[in-house]
Amino acid sequence: MAGVGFRLNKLFHRGGVSTDLLAVAYSIMVSSGPWIITTLSLWIILTIFRIDNIYFNVAIVYSFVTSIIVSGLFIMFESRRISDLIFSKDYKRILPEVMGILTYSSIIIILLMLIFFAFNNHELWFVISFSYLNLSLLSLWIISIASLSSDSVNWYILAFLIMGIFSIILSNYFGSDENPLGYILGYAFGVNIGTFVHYMIALVHFGSNKGISYDWMNEIPKYWQNIFIGFTYYLALWIDDFITWYSPHFGEIPLKGFHFSFIYDNPMFIAYLTIIPTSTMFILVLETRFYKTYKLFYDSLRQGFNYAEIEIREKNMLKELKYDINLVVRVQLAFTFSLLFLNEINLIPFVSEMLKPILRIGLIGAMLNSYYLMIVLLILYFDFRNTALYLNITVLIINAVLSYIFTYNLGYYSLGASYAFAFAFGTFIGYKILIKKVSNIIQLEYFRQNLAVKEGFYIDFKQIKKLMEEQK
Repeated sequence: MAGVGFRLNKLFHRGGVSTDLLAVAYSIMVSSGPWIITTLSLWIILTIFRIDNIYFNVAIVYSFVTSIIVSGLFIMFESRRISDLIFSKDYKRILPEVMGILTYSSIIIILLMLIFFAFNNHELWFVISFSYLNLSLLSLWIISIASLSSDSVNWYILAFLIMGIFSIILSNYFGSDENPLGYILGYAFGVNIGTFVHYMIALVHFGSNKGISYDWMNEIPKYWQNIFIGFTYYLALWIDDFITWYSPHFGEIPLKGFHFSFIYDNPMFIAYLTIIPTSTMFILVLETRFYKTYKLFYDSLRQGFNYAEIEIREKNMLKELKYDINLVVRVQLAFTFSLLFLNEINLIPFVSEMLKPILRIGLIGAMLNSYYLMIVLLILYFDFRNTALYLNITVLIINAVLSYIFTYNLGYYSLGASYAFAFAFGTFIGYKILIKKVSNIIQLEYFRQNLAVKEGFYIDFKQIKKLMEEQK
């Protein structure tokens, strides 16, 4: 994100209203651009071109869900590994290792497809096209991480825009009501084109040693938590959907083995779109405000400042952290409550009277989810990987258990409540843990160090603090 922060600070320092608005727009595109473009392209395909084919609809929804959850096993680890290679200026190892990660993730997707279709018989054309779309989307998520890691942020957004345009054109060109195979493959080909552009961005920026590398596997024991952090978060995000899909009262089975819940999916999808303000504000405050105090604090540690100066910078960082979180919370809160009001007076499009109660809970749940994600990312900013993992597992379990209880016992008016409760709990606990850790960050960083001290001779943090205070 260094390139993003540089551009945002440059825009804000100009001091004009137009450049401030441009910085906000830039943050929106970086944080939510791929999501907006992908959603908009699908809306154009389904609404303007009126592609309403059950095979295409099923393939799109399940491919996105499956590829995102499987990619969650790798993208957090991949991001950390790329960061380490950039820090060590070992750029040419990035793409070969990314391709090695893609190889393993593709094997997992293929195995899942084999298991699923072994128990659910479908025509061969659908098996092949559905599996190919899964692999295409998985490749996009994995390779786009390498693209984003470059300084070519504008090209990164353009790659998704190219993907959206070609997926619209090719799905409409190859497909027809009599040929749903063309719809699925056409969309997948559009994704492939976008993926190729992401690959070229990374190739031009980093260069590459030829071939595929599996050296990243040597780092798994060091960063094993990252393997599960992304996976458990995405699973926590979707587990209530899965339980609702398979419930006898709210689930539907349009094709063998594929479950949906129209009454739950539509309002929850709209709710997910409402967290763009949090994503935007998080990027803005993180890269233009908080990072400055964060960097000053860690520079003081690395450069050996005296304890009093380090403590002042630690307090400034904590104060800035609280302020920035409060700012993001207030912006999203205002936006969400505006939408809740519009929902009550029937001014939100595509939402019928029947879906209003679910959207009401979904909007609150999405807001809480955005807060939770912000807290987890900040926890990871300080490299507390175990904490982030345990939080995700807790939220996953709470969402799964409550979703089952609510769906099977309380019924319609409780749909989405488990999602809201789980992320409310995760946000509250996560915030408390984050503030406590940052309040004691000097001590925690001290204990993280590998001190070259002879066995039997040591001095603990409290003694150092006391010595420093006596020398004042």
